[in-house]
Amino acid sequence: MILRRLIIAFKIVKAHAASGIFDSVWYRQKYPQIGRTPLMHFALFGIYEGKYPAAKFNIENYLTLNPDVKAAGVHPVIHYMLNGWKEKRPLSITEKHRSLLSRVVIPKQAERGLLVPPDLNRMKITWVIPDFISGNGGHMTIFQMASHLEKKGHDVSLLILNPTYHESVAEVRKTMRQSFVKFGGKIFFCGSDLLELEGDVLIATDSHTCYPVRAMSGFRRKFYFVQDHESEFHPMGTDALLAEYTYSMGFDCLSCGEWLHRMMSERYDCWSRIWHLSHDREFYFFDPGIPRSARRIVFYARPVTTRRAVELGLMALEILARRGVDFEVDFFGWDLGKPELPYSYKSHGVLNASRLGDLYRRGALGLVFSATNHSIINKEMMACGLPVIDLDVESVRSVFPDDVLKRVKTHPEEIADAIEELLGNEQTRGGFSGAGIAYANRFSWEESGGIIEAALRERLS
Repeated sequence: MILRRLIIAFKIVKAHAASGIFDSVWYRQKYPQIGRTPLMHFALFGIYEGKYPAAKFNIENYLTLNPDVKAAGVHPVIHYMLNGWKEKRPLSITEKHRSLLSRVVIPKQAERGLLVPPDLNRMKITWVIPDFISGNGGHMTIFQMASHLEKKGHDVSLLILNPTYHESVAEVRKTMRQSFVKFGGKIFFCGSDLLELEGDVLIATDSHTCYPVRAMSGFRRKFYFVQDHESEFHPMGTDALLAEYTYSMGFDCLSCGEWLHRMMSERYDCWSRIWHLSHDREFYFFDPGIPRSARRIVFYARPVTTRRAVELGLMALEILARRGVDFEVDFFGWDLGKPELPYSYKSHGVLNASRLGDLYRRGALGLVFSATNHSIINKEMMACGLPVIDLDVESVRSVFPDDVLKRVKTHPEEIADAIEELLGNEQTRGGFSGAGIAYANRFSWEESGGIIEAALRERLS
């Protein structure tokens, strides 16, 4: 605990000038009893005593305006000083609406006539993406598709909107090389020359990127790479409505799975082409020679992503412990720290593909909850022979056949019953394992990349 505080204090002292939030004069006047330099006192003690770094920073306001920080259980001051300022997180309602205004109201450029016809064998394709860190599954899928198009001979670029985690293109390439896929195309940050870019295809990849994509006129065709129904990420209000509005922008939709394909084409009346998630066969495969535990539960526990419904799983596991069921849990996807739980567990944090594959090949069953569109992790687990439990919701029902995973109602007792049933029945686990392997291996990134490539060509023709 002491070492962790010292490390955090060092990071805060190092970052305080860039964040611009700490006011040493105000802090000394507000807390005259500190008896040492204001910044050091705040970094070592004040944060944990509930003291504010400046008059303009209110902890309750910050958590209200940034509910994902509250959901993640991260200290609001630490979050802002280390990351929030780079992400342009609002400190007040005025800052929030002005931040939204700058993101969603972008003057549209006059339409340009592109005289040279497109070369469908070497399309100029630009993906507009948010910045990213290791462990972002949505970015892994984007990079798989971009890499496929690059290998097919197309001129592929990545345009990073609002860079917050990377300060240079070299850093971006390093992260991609270490945690994602090899990519040789152009990478650049959004800047003042945003509206001057030209090409054949421009692809938005989330609701935030749709707004600048709409404003850019130098491209023949615009697409929306839809991996989820993002309006459901937010409580009904401004953020949800702005996310839903993007489906009315007239982009051609490249929709991940049946649920999103039907939604884009039927609810929003968009042109839509369906493609499917797959898995990397280098890391996710079945090996019958590896001994598999009969009691290890592999749980995708990423509390900062609320649609993963982590609390449902934690409640179910607590119920199992009260029943006296013998099990242990491998948490992954986020650093959970060392929570006090009434059962044996390991918190692995964010793992690379190699370590994930090894974890999946050794577990008894996997918990992956999808309150909106399904996760790529389902098929990765299946490919390794790990039986999967997911929620019995429309998005999951529309994608997965009945025999390839166990669907459960959204109540912790029913989830606990399903886990207990699978842990106690090796034959049932084996049935889901075999069916899951066969199902996962029906799909490939090459096939999905080919679908995307054909859709781009079709709409350009």
